[in-house]
Amino acid sequence: MQKIFINAADGYRLSALYGTPAGESTGTIILSSATGIKKEFYINFSKFLIHNGYNVLLYDYRGIGGSAPGNLKTSKAYMHEWGTKDMNAVLNFLVDQKKLTGIIWLGHSVGAQLIGFLEHRQHICKVVAINAALGYWRYFPFPRKLLIWVLWYFIGPLMVKIYGYGNMQKIGWGENLPVNILLEWREWCLSKTYFMGCLREKLHTDKFYEFTTPITAIYTSDDFIANDKTVPLMMQFFPNSPQKIMKLFVDDYTREKVGHTGIFRKKFEKNLWPWLVSVIEI
Repeated sequence: MQKIFINAADGYRLSALYGTPAGESTGTIILSSATGIKKEFYINFSKFLIHNGYNVLLYDYRGIGGSAPGNLKTSKAYMHEWGTKDMNAVLNFLVDQKKLTGIIWLGHSVGAQLIGFLEHRQHICKVVAINAALGYWRYFPFPRKLLIWVLWYFIGPLMVKIYGYGNMQKIGWGENLPVNILLEWREWCLSKTYFMGCLREKLHTDKFYEFTTPITAIYTSDDFIANDKTVPLMMQFFPNSPQKIMKLFVDDYTREKVGHTGIFRKKFEKNLWPWLVSVIEI
């Protein structure tokens, strides 16, 4: 995949990867990452998509991976800017620079949650959301929710005090996060209405009412974050989108744990990836 840079409207430079099939393409996919996961995590799955005829764009949000400053303590980025600025930047790049439309948005977790901030959503033909869930900690099963409670009330604030940013690598929770991103994420996850407060502040509304693109929401049966309660609640943020919610029963395909991020790992190339592509193509 070709390394490129995409400038957001505010001038922020985003690191991205873009790949195209050898022959004629059958479509274009933006693969939008989960919180704290670098674009490189999705490279193997992206190559699988390219082999199946798709143009694929991967990118890092501001503050993450190749889009992070050398000193994370200098980053002033907020999490909502991933939606209001970064997602818009990558969509506009494909439309304006590559002259593409009818784009499939494949969002992993927060990569699908914030799509309501897209301004030129008419260029998106469908959304496939993977484990996109309302992140309120009390909606997670016991004892996992206790660990999340400890993270938000003790570990998170302590990391900010010691390091000046979220040192998530220390606890095995992905990439390190700038302080404002960590604190905004914390605020959302401690609220029963998740980021509804952000919507009211930024859009003066409580839902993404103007988002009408069809959404297929997939969640894995062994993911404690995306579960029978949190996925439907997240989809309520898009009341005017045609929706289909699909629970992937992991045991029907593999004895391996899939969880919140595992579906994109190469070890599932033979069983879960063909199924996921078939859903994308519906």
